[in-house]
Amino acid sequence: MRRPVPRHLRAALPVAVAAALLVSACGGGGKSQDVAEAAPVGDTLSNPQDSTDSTAALVKAVADYLDAQAEKRGKGSPEDAATKALAEAVAKAQADDPLPAAPVAAGKAPVKQSKQQVESLRAANSYEGATSAKANARIAAQKNGVTDVGVTQDAIKMGTVTMHGMALGNVLATPLVNGVKATFASINDRGGVLGRRLSLVDCDDGPGEVSRSKACIKKLVQQDKVFAFLGYSSWASASVHSDLSTYRIPAIGTWAYSQTEWQDSYMFPTHMSMIHEAMANAHWVKNVIKPKTYGLVCLASPEMQLACQQVQKILDESGANLVRKLDVAISETSMSAQILSMRAANPDHIVHYVINPATMVKFMVEAAQQGYYPSKGISGNHLAAEVLGSLFGQHPVGRYWTNTTYKLWGPEFMATMNKYARGNKGLNHHIVQSSYVGALVFEKAAKAVGPNLTRERLMAQLGNGDVYAADATLDQRFSWAPSERYGQNWNNEYGQGREYMYKYTSTNTVSNPDGTPSGFEPDPDQFVIYTNK
Repeated sequence: MRRPVPRHLRAALPVAVAAALLVSACGGGGKSQDVAEAAPVGDTLSNPQDSTDSTAALVKAVADYLDAQAEKRGKGSPEDAATKALAEAVAKAQADDPLPAAPVAAGKAPVKQSKQQVESLRAANSYEGATSAKANARIAAQKNGVTDVGVTQDAIKMGTVTMHGMALGNVLATPLVNGVKATFASINDRGGVLGRRLSLVDCDDGPGEVSRSKACIKKLVQQDKVFAFLGYSSWASASVHSDLSTYRIPAIGTWAYSQTEWQDSYMFPTHMSMIHEAMANAHWVKNVIKPKTYGLVCLASPEMQLACQQVQKILDESGANLVRKLDVAISETSMSAQILSMRAANPDHIVHYVINPATMVKFMVEAAQQGYYPSKGISGNHLAAEVLGSLFGQHPVGRYWTNTTYKLWGPEFMATMNKYARGNKGLNHHIVQSSYVGALVFEKAAKAVGPNLTRERLMAQLGNGDVYAADATLDQRFSWAPSERYGQNWNNEYGQGREYMYKYTSTNTVSNPDGTPSGFEPDPDQFVIYTNK
């Protein structure tokens, strides 16, 4: 992992933290579910000894605002005491210690930041200052290292929820959990997080049922006493936002099945959202395939329907004509009828957004049995997996493409899996990569927070605008600043703005020994694909 971007690039902090909280609160609304024995809350973010009075007041206001997020807000209005206090603290901090000016035009001298300004920003948002580090260590020592739920002097207990009961769960869900445990083991072998060893408690919510997923969260928080979630790979991920808010517990490295994961201040996805994936794929189809007609295969879920709407919007504007749209269930027993329907429509190209690999495996197998394939091939998401060749077979070779958040596969990632998760050999896929990156992001952010590790401090660090980069071979970056969560012009260098397109070229899709892909090749026409172009 690379270090977060330098502090001089954070031109509007700590106001950015306040803005992020304001936006997320306005979007959430409503009252969270009442849950007995909610997990206790750690220390607030402020430490008056670390900075000026105005900065300390601002940081305390941010912490108070976090406290108020889980409480009912009158008719959704942000005009409550916490919001007013936060606004006043922002104004006071700006008046007492003005923030650096916005970047100036090229050729003009930048406005120089004072030492006091820089230290104030660092103390408030990155916990990197020397004074702050000493204070953090002192607080942690006073508590014997028990700084929050699930955190002791020598351990951090994390939780995850996985749908082991999904179709192909043994080759998709199990490797996910193995991948997180493997990454934790690698972190522990290099000293853990400031001496604290990571452990993981997994909870199975079956086929991704919402009620079972919520029960998992309750168990992990109340019974297992986990500090935070690492990954959340379940169809229910779009339905647990209120649970995270109620328990005030962050989830790092979620799989972004739902766009709402990017809009939840308690979630920190390490994967492009499905709607953005659909946009990027559609632009690639428009730019490279240039079909006159096209078909859609879409999962009958709200998230995938929204994704397919974006595909249709982009391709229709390019002049292509949608001739058939198939809405399919997660548990389709056969795709023969759907294939016959698509054959009758005879599209040049088919785009699929079903996220469930089992459905498209059935489509490919039965298409081969019928001797059918569209003239300009098929493309879609979530099928970058080492096991793909053994499932798809020869029929789609050379005429199938899948988009993925990370480059495949990467020597560091594969070395970690080969050493600590040998059972994953031949079963790694791009969501394992996502969880791997999520674990490394947590390691980096928790170290930046320091010994006084609390949920609130971790969330403030992750949301302060820093950019967290995967290693160079995976070539992906993430920031959970408001512009990436809520904006319309996502940064083309970050994980919400760009992905990669791979062509399926061989049934041997198990990674090469050096970590390079086999059976997947970068698309020769447009390898890097973008959400907005």
